[in-house]
Amino acid sequence: MTDQEMMDELLKIIHICLPETETESVTPETVINRDLGADSMSFVMLMTKIEARFNIRVPEDTWQNLATVQDVMDAIRKAQKEAANA
Repeated sequence: MTDQEMMDELLKIIHICLPETETESVTPETVINRDLGADSMSFVMLMTKIEARFNIRVPEDTWQNLATVQDVMDAIRKAQKEAANA
């Protein structure tokens, strides 16, 4: 999956979890809580849907360090790599 394909999937999930968000303005540098207005509950919902969509498991301690969309993309890639090596 290319970065653009991953971003497209993330935008779909963001739209579902945060429907008031204008996804056209979301970039890898977008800060999830500040720019998207995600509170802790919507962030958990977002991560749960991401895990389901990409068939991965992101450890909760990793979640605490995810601030930007790029951070999420990096976490997805890392989890995919770890799953492939398991």
